[in-house]
Amino acid sequence: MSIWSAIALSLVATSCYQLGAVMQKLGADRMPRIEFQLRQRDVVRAFLRSPVWLGGIAITTAGWTLFLKAIANAPVSIVQPVLGFGLCLLAVFSVVILKERLRPLEWFGVALVTGGIVLLGISGAHEGTRATSVSTGALLAISLAMVALLAGAVRLAQAGLGIPLPVVIGCAAGVLIGLGALYAKGFFLSLEVGSARLAWLVFLPLTLVVNLGGLWVQQAGFQHGRALIVVAMNAVTNKIVTIAGGMATLGEILPADASLAAARVAGFTFVLVGTAVLARFGSGEIAADRLGAATRRVSRPFGEDRSPATGSGTRSRSPRCP
Repeated sequence: MSIWSAIALSLVATSCYQLGAVMQKLGADRMPRIEFQLRQRDVVRAFLRSPVWLGGIAITTAGWTLFLKAIANAPVSIVQPVLGFGLCLLAVFSVVILKERLRPLEWFGVALVTGGIVLLGISGAHEGTRATSVSTGALLAISLAMVALLAGAVRLAQAGLGIPLPVVIGCAAGVLIGLGALYAKGFFLSLEVGSARLAWLVFLPLTLVVNLGGLWVQQAGFQHGRALIVVAMNAVTNKIVTIAGGMATLGEILPADASLAAARVAGFTFVLVGTAVLARFGSGEIAADRLGAATRRVSRPFGEDRSPATGSGTRSRSPRCP
């Protein structure tokens, strides 16, 4: 399979991801609140009984299947950034369907991502060598570092120390999905070099666990904030993880030809910067979410212990007598 065929599969995959995310958001908003604890049986059952949410999962799974086909035949550090085109689709849909207006900077972000995808395709089209090994030690170290960093960030966000929880949850989903892409690529590479046990007993279970975990974390993000915030943070983070991880652990080095190497670096940069620009789509939404939450707290009757909108255990303060 050529690099352009892999990129085409990734574009179809990201289209499925965006449609699936919209349906998952619609379903998640009607479900019981996901809490960060182990006992979630009732919540899981409620999700599994939602036709809308299950439809979104089915479409997302179809996209993931196409994505696996793409990374089986191309470097994950190229294929995963191509998924950033999903934010471009989201931006275009907002103009065509929702009749919203994009600012010039946001159109610039669309152009950057599109140009970056073209450069990545050019840089990979003439590349003769492919990664054939996995540095399991480096991959383990990156995985542990990412999980530890996320655990600390979630605690800070839950404590209300200035980090919006939807942003942290979106980044957490992005890290897990990015690691899932690295593990999936490790699975295919292990099969190619004859390490079937490593592929089936290590990389396949890890791929399934982190992808399912990322999917579940994303549902929590949909319930705590707007889908655009969560999807944008997810998109930025998973690209950073796969680009850095692919080069550090999967041997996906830059092409030997200087011009192709420059095109690869420029493509990475364009996609990341363009995705970050499009992620600003949700920056105003974060402020609106915070303002809405603050308004609900102020308007809540005195003595009420729990928020009906979120189910959180925030206590209201009794007024002081003058």
